[in-house]
Amino acid sequence: MSQSRRGFLGAAFSLAAASAFAAAPQIQQPIGPTRPEPGVPADSTVRMPPRRPNPRAILKQNEEEIKKDVARLTETVAELQKALDDADTKEVLSLDVMHKTDEIEKLAKQIRSLVRG
Repeated sequence: MSQSRRGFLGAAFSLAAASAFAAAPQIQQPIGPTRPEPGVPADSTVRMPPRRPNPRAILKQNEEEIKKDVARLTETVAELQKALDDADTKEVLSLDVMHKTDEIEKLAKQIRSLVRG
């Protein structure tokens, strides 16, 4: 009886191992633009290096976004100042004031991330 169990367990293990091996992902060569280099046979190809983004274009785009965000930040600060001047804040702050402070904080973090690059 123990021989039949061993045989069954051995067959089950080998079947599980074979199915796991067959289900393993196969490594394939990446597909992309290639070009032959001088002195290299035509049948072998080399991958082209990826193009780098232009740093000046990125800086210009960041500068435009920073200016837009700073303008929105100054508007929001002015609105917050007006809301604080108009409301009686001795006991409780309004939800509008809390929302404006959250918006100011988000804009400041966004500007900081754009400045850092």
